[in-house]
Amino acid sequence: MRRLVDLSVLVENSASEPMEIRVERLDHIAGAKHFCAEVATRNAAKSDSRRLEPEDFPDGAFITLDTVTLPTHMGTHIDAPIHYGSDCEGSPARSVDQLPLEWFYNDGVRLDLRHKQPQEFITIADIKIALDATKHALKPLDIVLIWTGTDKLWGKREYFSHAPGMSREATEWLVEQGIKVIGIDTYGFDRPFVTMLEDFWRTGDRSYLWPAHFYGREREYIQIERLANLDQLPDTGFQVACFPLRVKGLDASWVRAVGIVNEF
Repeated sequence: MRRLVDLSVLVENSASEPMEIRVERLDHIAGAKHFCAEVATRNAAKSDSRRLEPEDFPDGAFITLDTVTLPTHMGTHIDAPIHYGSDCEGSPARSVDQLPLEWFYNDGVRLDLRHKQPQEFITIADIKIALDATKHALKPLDIVLIWTGTDKLWGKREYFSHAPGMSREATEWLVEQGIKVIGIDTYGFDRPFVTMLEDFWRTGDRSYLWPAHFYGREREYIQIERLANLDQLPDTGFQVACFPLRVKGLDASWVRAVGIVNEF
């Protein structure tokens, strides 16, 4: 028996999201008029006198059409290598449509990092201790989920600023184990934007700026940002499905991330 756990936040305008989704709907009644007008225009160009009227549809209502304007980095999404930089491992960085499907459906392991405080780095030691606690033997292509508990702030402004983040070193260690997809339940994979900027302005040290992201210029890996409901997963014994949309050239893609828990 399998249990499905929705690991995705709702894509919505929220205090937690500085970006915005815009939806324009052609509704049922307007859709009927619009479609009939298009049919009339096309038939007129072909000297075809056949017509279609809104009244020909049940209750004069056709079907809707939504037009969505949505940034690729809004909601639960994966970042593709081209997001980190133009090159990766000495070659042009790949976009979402160029990535292997096999990366996005694999065994998962949840690492409990809820003790980490906002603005702190998640270190190699943190990762190793959390991994040891799961008794999971990490193998290439496992999907690693970093559980900080920050998703409980979803809908509040604090979600954007009150979270730990992955260090370059911890990211590198996981990638060296053959991991290609690492997910986290925070707004971004690195520490919050304001924290990184304040540390840079205070010290002049550029290594504070998006260190995990920029590591992706050296080694190819994928991060999932804005996961949710990791508390509903076990540490191990589940799979993760997080397939990106196949849109040519994108630097990121929205995903409906799902945990598939095997229960016997």
